Amino acid sequence: MPKGKPWTKAEVEKLRNLVEEKQSWKVIAAELHRSEGAIRQKCRRIGLEVVADKKPQKPRTTTSTLLPSGIVTHEEVLQVLAGAMKKAAAPGLDKFEIMRLKVLVDAAKTYDSVLEKFERWIEIEARLLAMDEKIAELEKAKGYAS
Repeated sequence: MPKGKPWTKAEVEKLRNLVEEKQSWKVIAAELHRSEGAIRQKCRRIGLEVVADKKPQKPRTTTSTLLPSGIVTHEEVLQVLAGAMKKAAAPGLDKFEIMRLKVLVDAAKTYDSVLEKFERWIEIEARLLAMDEKIAELEKAKGYAS
């Protein structure tokens, strides 16, 4: 489950407007009084893409900059769960169909949990990279060699 303060409809609308205006992560985060990581995660969850901060990145330990293509989103997992629930509510299911639906629900919940952990890892990694850059700037300002 998401952590932090819940998003209001007004905040989501403001987020959409700022993304349409092609504002950077930093500007959007400042406007909404949230971390850049929280903004990135919300954008991924609602299908928005911010393209303002395109600069070369250092190599990452993960295989992509955000999420690899072909990854099922949280929304798609919810659709699978909703479909399984509707099917499970139908009368007259045999025990094999019920077992199949249970496996599907368990797999969807596990997948969603792993996806959220992956997203958190990406956010932590981005923070570490930002700290490395800040340390390098401070060392440069103080005259240390890196």
